[in-house]
Amino acid sequence: MKKIMGALILGSSLVLSACSSAGGSTEAEGESYPEQPVQIVVPWDAGGDTDAINRVIAEELEKELEQDVIVKNISGGSGVIGAQQTLDAKPDGYTLLAIHDSMAMSELMGQADFGYFDFQPVSLMTSTYDLVATHPENPWDNMEDVVADAEGNPESITYAASIGSTSQLEPALIQTAADIQFNIVGYEGTAKRMKAIVANDVHLGSVSIAAGKEYMADDRMKLLGYTGEERSDEFPDVPTLKEQGIDVTSAVSRGIAAPKDTPEAIVEKLSDALQNVAESESFQERMEELGSEVSYKNTEEYVQFLEENEVEMKESLETSGLLE
Repeated sequence: MKKIMGALILGSSLVLSACSSAGGSTEAEGESYPEQPVQIVVPWDAGGDTDAINRVIAEELEKELEQDVIVKNISGGSGVIGAQQTLDAKPDGYTLLAIHDSMAMSELMGQADFGYFDFQPVSLMTSTYDLVATHPENPWDNMEDVVADAEGNPESITYAASIGSTSQLEPALIQTAADIQFNIVGYEGTAKRMKAIVANDVHLGSVSIAAGKEYMADDRMKLLGYTGEERSDEFPDVPTLKEQGIDVTSAVSRGIAAPKDTPEAIVEKLSDALQNVAESESFQERMEELGSEVSYKNTEEYVQFLEENEVEMKESLETSGLLE
């Protein structure tokens, strides 16, 4: 009997020792991380808003982690292909994903069989409102002109969008609110949409403030409305959609996620580092230049934000007729 009890005690000690070592290993892993370059997958083409913002995040994050942070563009499927590759990546903190609202939209519309919570959300970083733009040769000077024209000529006005992304949701919400019908034309990624608007291959499209500034500087675009609650400081003469009788506000909220089961210590270290990035004067100045608002949330806050965002996205898709 004494031998049996001795074996049980010895076994229990070994189990406790193993648990202690596992916990210590996790903490040590967080302390030593990162020991090699970190990659942020941007599931869109280079040159778009998501790419530009995450390149700034990567540059600033390098300073905090004291390690190289590399942006890798994997485009296709309105963000689905790059996200899928990150979904299958090793959960060690060395492959991260740039995400925004389109992930929920793709899942809800059946374009992807995964969503926010198939990943480990880390931090929300920015929120960006859009401008509705057209080519300067087109006859409309504001969205009221567009609505009046569309009422008499349903589906005659084309609107560029990346199908399955928030750029498709915005015109859909405008259609519903104004009781009109656009002809929504699909383009893969922001850069291609911008080129289509500048070439007047398509009548309308949503653009960021940064893109608006660039194209307005040499009269390649005309701005008709703003999707924020209030007018943009950069373009105070451009009225909001609400001011023009269209009850729509829309923002793209961008953050960082990791593969599911990434160790908690690494997620916490990343979130803390991203908070330092968000609070830095250089990051805030660069986001202002890009026309984006810094809206940092830590991991717990970001998870709650995404849960609410998913509900709101479903309601918006149902309201706009994109989801029945």
